Amino acid sequence: MKFDDVLETIGPFGKYQKIRCFLLCLFSSVSAWHALNMVFIGAQPEFHCDNQNMNISSSKISNISDAGLLELLVPDDSCQQYDEKDVIIFYDNSTGVHRLLSSNMSTTDCIRGFWYSKEKYSSTIVSQFDLVCERKFWKSTSKTVFFFGRLCGAVLFGQLSDRFGRRPMFFVGAAILLVAGSVAAAAQNIYMFLPMYFLQGLAHTGIFLVAFTLSTELVGPEYRLFVGFMIQMFYSVGYMTLSGMAYLLRDWRYLELAITLPVVLFASYWWFLPESVRWLLSQNRNEDAQKYLQKAAATNGTDLPPSIMESLQDGKTVQKNRTYHFLDLVRTWAMAKLTLNICFNWLVNALVYYGLSLNTENLAGDPYLNFCIAGAVEIPAYILCIIFLNKVGRKRPLVISMCVGGIACILSGTIPINGNSDIKTLTIVLAMVGKFFITASYAIVYLVASEVFPTVVRNIGMGVASMSARIGGILVPTMLDLKSIWTPLPLVIFGSLSITAGILALLLPETTDKPLPQLLEDVPNKSKKLKLKTVADEKERFDSSKV
Repeated sequence: MKFDDVLETIGPFGKYQKIRCFLLCLFSSVSAWHALNMVFIGAQPEFHCDNQNMNISSSKISNISDAGLLELLVPDDSCQQYDEKDVIIFYDNSTGVHRLLSSNMSTTDCIRGFWYSKEKYSSTIVSQFDLVCERKFWKSTSKTVFFFGRLCGAVLFGQLSDRFGRRPMFFVGAAILLVAGSVAAAAQNIYMFLPMYFLQGLAHTGIFLVAFTLSTELVGPEYRLFVGFMIQMFYSVGYMTLSGMAYLLRDWRYLELAITLPVVLFASYWWFLPESVRWLLSQNRNEDAQKYLQKAAATNGTDLPPSIMESLQDGKTVQKNRTYHFLDLVRTWAMAKLTLNICFNWLVNALVYYGLSLNTENLAGDPYLNFCIAGAVEIPAYILCIIFLNKVGRKRPLVISMCVGGIACILSGTIPINGNSDIKTLTIVLAMVGKFFITASYAIVYLVASEVFPTVVRNIGMGVASMSARIGGILVPTMLDLKSIWTPLPLVIFGSLSITAGILALLLPETTDKPLPQLLEDVPNKSKKLKLKTVADEKERFDSSKV
């Protein structure tokens, strides 16, 4: 008997699973807050050289308005100001023709620091730490550090949760996130902020991967799709609610605390969140697995037959002291092809998703409202996936969404506008079509990855795939800079890569209503194996376990 058969006996998606999956979905919203908070805490308000406290009391310039003084003092470059002595001399000896005279004056750096507008943002790390002009690279560095933290978190938590279990790594990550977010909110300079922001990226990505894996391992095959997309939809809810929090809390320190302190509530999960039964069985911890199964059966109002553990093939197929590592993802040709295909698809999805988000023309109006809308447009894509994926499978929608999204990107970039407003609208619509389909494909490939990797290396595989996505995100700014060579080039590259990844997705196995693979041998391997000693050893062990 397979574990999925056991789930059918006790209830594939009963009250026990619904409660746990809902709790994990709640964290998905918090994860979105931390993933996207830089949009607000790192926003750059309007700024210019500070013109306060000038010693102008004995000059005619003291009679002009603040707007006039600003015009005199500050050139078009917000990082420069005119020499104050020159300003006073020119103005006192002129009839007040500001711009004509100022064109002959020398400029200097902002000697009194900077003035920042508080119209949209009360305070951000940019205004707090003066991350403008020659220090503006720190803002982009912060994003790079965060993505690097996400990359490390994907790999580290993937490896550790497959070795020590999903449950303990969830709480370790929550503790790191709570401490890092709280210290970051109190940071006095960018040097103190960056290490904490790195840890935030590491922790939130690691926990999200654990939560996603836990939820899909809790339910039967026919409900994995629904649960996987519900987590993604709660992520979009977090996307939208972040805009409301940022609107009410315009100071970045308060916002950072507001998205961090709720992590304390996840300490209560200690009494509700189970360890993955699949993982326990893969580690030969059959007694612990049986306890969770009995509790699930009781909660669901069903019975667990006493002999069911003895009939589980999955519970006795992992060799004692067998530790799985990254190399197991490429230990056979079948696993290597599967891993590389999944990783390439994740990289392309992240690259195109974030590339379109940054390259699409900004919506007019309030930035908080625009951000909320950007999160809301993802929900229809998820709903359509929930409706159709169990009916038509995973692979076909993945291929179609990536290819259609890629075609939309290429058309959006290459259609000549020539000042035609209707054509311009069409290119924006095509870009949004591309974003809609790449949102759907991103969610699908997330689900596919959780279903194709064997249990013994599932979190390692998810971690490596997520690492690939982080690399894709890091590449986005470089790709967008290619527009200096040819304006449509970034969108053409995004579209071409999306189509390529969609075609390669045809080689992935269909996972709809299929049992989750437990061991490396459960991945079909029709081609020659790599000549690694441990492969033969594991095959011999697997054969003997069926006797």
